[in-house]
This record gives sequence, C-alpha cells and structure tokens, in this order.
Amino acid sequence: MKNTFFPAIILVAMCGCGHNHNVEVEHEHVHLHNYTAYTGANEFFMQHEGLEEGSKACITLFVTDLDDFGPAAANKAKATLKVGESVQTATVVSSNPGIFNFNFVPAAVGEASLQFEVGGDNAHFHVEVSHAGEEHNHSGHSHDHSDHSHNHHEAAGCASHQHDHAVHQHSHESHAHHSHAGHGELTEGKSGDIAFGKEQSWKIDFATAVIEESHFGGAVKVAAKVVAAPANFTTIVAATSGKVQFVGNVVEGRNVKVGEPLFYLEGGDVTDNDAAVKFAEAESGYLLAKADYDRKKLLFADMVVSEREFQSAEAAYRQAEARYSSMKRSFGGGKVTLKAARNGYIASLLVNNGDYVEPGTPIATVQSGGSVNIAAELPVRYAQQLQDIEDVNIMLPSGDVVSMNAVGGSVLAVGSSVNDCNMLPVTISAGNLDNVVPGSIVTLYIVSKSDEHSIAVPRTALVEEMGNFFVFVQSNPVSFEKRAVETGCTDGMRVKITKGLHAGERIVTKGAVSLKLSQGAAALDPHAGHVH
Repeated sequence: MKNTFFPAIILVAMCGCGHNHNVEVEHEHVHLHNYTAYTGANEFFMQHEGLEEGSKACITLFVTDLDDFGPAAANKAKATLKVGESVQTATVVSSNPGIFNFNFVPAAVGEASLQFEVGGDNAHFHVEVSHAGEEHNHSGHSHDHSDHSHNHHEAAGCASHQHDHAVHQHSHESHAHHSHAGHGELTEGKSGDIAFGKEQSWKIDFATAVIEESHFGGAVKVAAKVVAAPANFTTIVAATSGKVQFVGNVVEGRNVKVGEPLFYLEGGDVTDNDAAVKFAEAESGYLLAKADYDRKKLLFADMVVSEREFQSAEAAYRQAEARYSSMKRSFGGGKVTLKAARNGYIASLLVNNGDYVEPGTPIATVQSGGSVNIAAELPVRYAQQLQDIEDVNIMLPSGDVVSMNAVGGSVLAVGSSVNDCNMLPVTISAGNLDNVVPGSIVTLYIVSKSDEHSIAVPRTALVEEMGNFFVFVQSNPVSFEKRAVETGCTDGMRVKITKGLHAGERIVTKGAVSLKLSQGAAALDPHAGHVH
C-alpha cells in the first residue's frame, strides 16, 4: 500500500505549497524524504521533496502530542534553515491542527540544518542542499522504490530509484530556553510497508512505543469470582416472630432507598406470637416500669426507699423503654415494618412471601455500590509464587484488563493451608470496578516478582491471523512493517516475545487492528495523511 500512498502525498504536498502540477500529463516519480524526531512531549515528522539551491522547496511538518497521539494543540510553528552562512527563518500559523507547511528557497549548497520550534519544543534535522537538477544521493543506506506507481495512471516506464543515506555526526546549537529538544534522523520506509497517514492515526485510538527489555516472568492465570466487600451489604432480620408479607413487588435486583418499607411481620393465626400482642405487652411493661420508677424516685428523695431499690426500679424502666421504643419504630397498624437500612439493591431474598419466621431470622440482604473483593482458589504447586505477589491483573467480563495496584486494591489473604478441595484460597480487594457486579466471573493474572529479563509488548500490540501473531514495527510515523513474532507467557496486559523483535524498536501499541484492516484495502484514499 505504500507504493500508492507516498506518490499521493507528494501530489498533495505540492498542491499545498503552491506548485502547479498537471497529474494528467506529468508522470515524473518524486521521492519524499522523511525525517522523525522525538522530544519527550511531541513527535516531529518532517517531509520534503528535496532541497535545491535557488528552487522553492515545500516542507511539511506533522507534530503529534505523545500524551494522546493526537495532533499537537499549538497552531504556530517556526522553522530555521541554515546552509553555511545563510540563515532563513519562517513562521506559519496553521488552520489544521498539527500540520505546518513551509516554503524555502535555499541560497547555498551543502550540508544544512533545519530546526523547528512548536509550543516550547524544538527539533533539529540534518539535511542537504544540492545544485539545481542534481540527484539527491545519501550514501550509506539503500532503499528500493521500484514498485512505486502513480494513482492516476499505469506505472509503465517507471524506473527504479536507489536512495543512499549516510548517518552524519554533527553538532547542534544549545536551546536551553526550550523545555524539550529532539534530534531527528532520516527514517525512510521499506518496500512492502503498510502506509498509514498521520491524519488517519489521529482519528483513532493509536499509540506507538519503544520496546525495551524489562523484568517479566509471566503470571499465574486463574478464574475467580467477584464478591461483595462485607462493608457494602446489610442483612434484614426479623425483629419479632410472625408471618412475612412483602411490601409491593419486592424482587432480587430491585433498587431500594434507606428507610423504604420492604416487609411486614404479622401474627396471623399464631395468637401467642401475634405482633400486636407483643407490642401491647411491650407498651404495658414500659408504662408500668415508668410509673414504678417515678414513684420510687420521689420516695428515694425522701429517704423512704433504699438506694438499691431505686436503682433496681431504674434499671427495669430503662430496659422496658428500650424494648418499647424499638418496637414502636417499626410497629403500626397491627404489624411490624422492616425497612431498608441503606441505599442499594436487594441482592438476595432468603424467605418467601407468607413464610413464618422467628426473631433474628435473616429475610433479605441489601447490597450497595463500592469496593468489591475477588476470591480464587489455586493448586498447591503455586504456593511459592503466592508468597511474593507484586500485582494482580484482572481481566473483566468486557475483556478489559485492569491492575489491582492501579485501582487501589491489595492482597487481603493468601491461604497458608489448603481447603477441603485441596486448593489454596486467595482473596484480593479490587476497589470499585465499574460495571462489575458481585457474582461475576473474572480472570486473574497473579504476578510475582521475577529477575528474568525479557521483551514484552502490550496485548493490544498483537494481531492474529490464521493462528500466527504479528506486530507492526514503525519505519517512520506513516510507514509500518508487518512482522511475524513468536509469543510466550503473558500477565494479561503484556505478552512475552521470544522471537521477531529487538529492544529499541518502536511498534504500534494501540490501533494495530486498524493497520491490519488497512493492509487489505484495494486502494488508499489519495488524500489520506495530508492536508491541502
């Protein structure tokens, strides 16, 4: 796809810079020179058609914000071209975020430096200015572009082009007044690369990263169950004996509010345990105890009764008052009302409508949102790994993976002995996992500390075809090599690469699926990746 894409960019770039090219007549193959620099905050990707003394050259700069891999927010850029003693400067304001077009007419021949300043960042590129009509030859590196063809006509008559590139050692001026500086290098694409323009990548969830060796030893994978944290649920119990009557349509999963009536307890045909009788007994006992307490309080003041008799009457009164007040809060209309003690939802119903219950019988549980725990069981052979847990990655039912440490969780318990199933129980807290309810099944990747050094890539960097895995290695920010790799263990977030990648290579970590889809397209949009 690169062979149709790059000539298309060339045509658009020339139009954007004021060149007048009749594509229906002219078929001259023009090679774009691609340069890339990273400053830590931004990616600078520069293209030009070649720099010739006395000829106007169009230079296009794409600036990408590395925080989100979208176009940089700055709309103004400054470029400085130095060739020997000749210094030219241009400042442009762009209406298209992240894209800047400059026109320069070099006044001298020889090695030159091209510097860009955007939003506090700057990037240096080493370029060459040739005599008019002279071929641009960069010795030291060869690229075959013989397959390039124009989008509007057949490729008949297109000759092969060899471009040799040298690695030049050169010094750069100090720019301490800028927050970041990057030194660019020539980054030509390869024959067979997949073309994916900057404007395409800016529109999707896209990212690249340099792969380095790191501590990586995989993880223990196990299925687990999400359970409610004890602090997030309450159990409604029967305050007295009686027959349970549901208030309205009480079902599991229904949302409830604190203080909302949910159940009634009625005596029904069981007279001895009738709620109304129990309430009447409590009220009567309270009134009698209060009267006795008030009488003995006066007598004690006149020293008619002893202190012990008075204290005994006071204790009986306080007990009767507590029992009566408790029943009074829930009793009315001849029945006891049981209410929700918190906002949440009914997690489980433990009795049926009409069941008879004794005091203290659990009737329902109410669950509120908040942190959850995750419980798992592992074979005994993993006992050693469980003693040195570094993190736990959690694959949710949605397929997303989150880190226990990232969500503020921790390891709550690791069994020091096996359970009845000859397994080791493990429980972790996992904070508040969005859209994950208790009872859900998740997959845990339990990561232990490891001294093993390996190359590992994000799971999102891999694409699969016919059982084989591939990654996209960046040749430059608009050209990517699809490369087969062999994979090893995984921790749910990263996958070990045993063959096919080397430390220091930059790969696509997000958006790999989009590149996979673009490779099968019959033709690319001739304007993709560039703006007029």
